[in-house]
Order: sequence, then C-alpha cells, then structure tokens
Amino acid sequence: MNDIYTLGAWRVKDGRHDDFIAAWKELGSIFTAIGGPSGKGTLIQSTSDPALFYSFGPWRSLDDVAAMRTNPRAQAGIQKLRELCVEASPGTFRVVAEAG
Repeated sequence: MNDIYTLGAWRVKDGRHDDFIAAWKELGSIFTAIGGPSGKGTLIQSTSDPALFYSFGPWRSLDDVAAMRTNPRAQAGIQKLRELCVEASPGTFRVVAEAG
C-alpha cells in the first residue's frame, strides 16, 4: 500500500477546462520525467459542478514529494495549472485507513 499521495482541488476558470486538462497531462509527463510518482495520477471532474476538479496520485515517500516541490520544471507546471484556476489547493496526504 502506498502511504503518501498528493491531492489537489482545482476550481477552473470558465471556458478553460480543456486547457486545464491538457496542462494537467503535461504536468504528469513532467512528474514522470523527474522520476516522481510511484503510480498513475488521476484527474476527476465533478458531474454537478464542471469547474471543480480533483487530482491525486501516489508517491514513494515524503522525500520524493519534497524533491518534486523544489524542482523548477514541476513548479512551472503547477504554476501553469494555478493560472487556469480561480482557486487551487494542492497538498500532500498520508493514508490513515482503508475500507473494503
């Protein structure tokens, strides 16, 4: 089980949804190139509020997340996402329980 995940809540500007999705995919490529995530990232969009997106993905360690957060390419990619949003809340989380 992966214990560490990044998760972002994103409220995207009107008319910029496709741009946001493309920029998120580009960021995923950057993360892969810098050897970051330990698995596949996921982007989901609210069915009742199409401007609301969440992204999440597993990481090997907090050190890997810290390295990503100081990587200039990764930060430029995250900044590109932020510029397409009216609200952005990326963060780092750990698994504390699972069900099922």
